[in-house]
Amino acid sequence: MREALDNSMIPSPLPNTFAGLMEVYEGNYIKIRKLCDNINPNVGQYLSVSTADLDLHMQITERSRYTYTLILSYRFNKDDTSMPADYPKLTVRVYHDAMQAEVLPTNLKGSDSRTQFENKRLLHRWRDNRFLSKWLSFLLRRGHSFD
Repeated sequence: MREALDNSMIPSPLPNTFAGLMEVYEGNYIKIRKLCDNINPNVGQYLSVSTADLDLHMQITERSRYTYTLILSYRFNKDDTSMPADYPKLTVRVYHDAMQAEVLPTNLKGSDSRTQFENKRLLHRWRDNRFLSKWLSFLLRRGHSFD
């Protein structure tokens, strides 16, 4: 007779690894689904107003059967020149079939070897997606929601 698998026996993926990144992607998907109140938004602009935080702007820029791409940002006064009008501004691809969400990477440039470049790219993705994870948790605690 087989024993049930005890989840406490499965070690958590290490930070800055591919497996760890996949776990962050899964967590981001769950949080985005909560933020969007488990709806599948159409292309367009959305606004979440919270009394405890700044207004949160979401723009769905692309939608297909299994994915959509969104941009999340706060919008600041354009008269304040110390920071961009939209900040932070993250472009996120949501994969319904894989149940993952990732920050789309920006172009990395450099003259490193292929291995060094891949390591930098992994660390860059890890940093960006960990930031998204923390920000989404913050937004949910502050009562943000797109209905």
